[in-house]
Amino acid sequence: MNMADLNNSINLSRESLLIISQKKATNKINYKSWSDKDLMPVRKEIRDFYRIEQKGICCFCKQTVSLTSALNCQIEHIVPKKLHEDHMFNPKNLCVICADCNEIKRDQETLGIIPETMKNAEKRKFYPRSSSAFLIVHPHFDNWEDHILIFNGLYADKTPKGHFTIGTCKLNRKLHRFGWDETLIDDEEINTLMNNFLKEKDSIKRMKILNVIRKIR
Repeated sequence: MNMADLNNSINLSRESLLIISQKKATNKINYKSWSDKDLMPVRKEIRDFYRIEQKGICCFCKQTVSLTSALNCQIEHIVPKKLHEDHMFNPKNLCVICADCNEIKRDQETLGIIPETMKNAEKRKFYPRSSSAFLIVHPHFDNWEDHILIFNGLYADKTPKGHFTIGTCKLNRKLHRFGWDETLIDDEEINTLMNNFLKEKDSIKRMKILNVIRKIR
């Protein structure tokens, strides 16, 4: 196993901590408060830190996020803030993701189908400190490549945690919408295998196909 994708988490400034403390003192803070105007400096500090720490890469899909605009660099709560308000400002629960991944997560919240990303969440009083406590690939505890393989736009799971992340974040969204582009690879055998992979529902058979593709590469 490799090191985690994020080896550093943010230490919020005194100014940001004061803003959060004052807001909590009013007893008017919940998951909906995240977008409040008075938290804008806190959000900016978090966004600026993680966009640099992540080298401009989305934690989930590994595509680029903007280094200047907030529109394509959204703060993500790895454990959903709606389900766990106590962890809304926990540095280990924060990262940045691209606009597409954020839109998917926002739709889940709107529809009330937010996936629980922690194991045995109802029994936990504190934020977990290890990878094994999470269902999702957690950038502060996991190395993404240990769990997911990306090959010409296709995301394939290497572990159950990778499978959960691909499904939760809909990482194969482009393939589901546009299909496999056979012009990407001038190899009939690989294209056939890729199409079979996409059609196959059995996880064991999918892994066998993936292993064949790896050997050909």
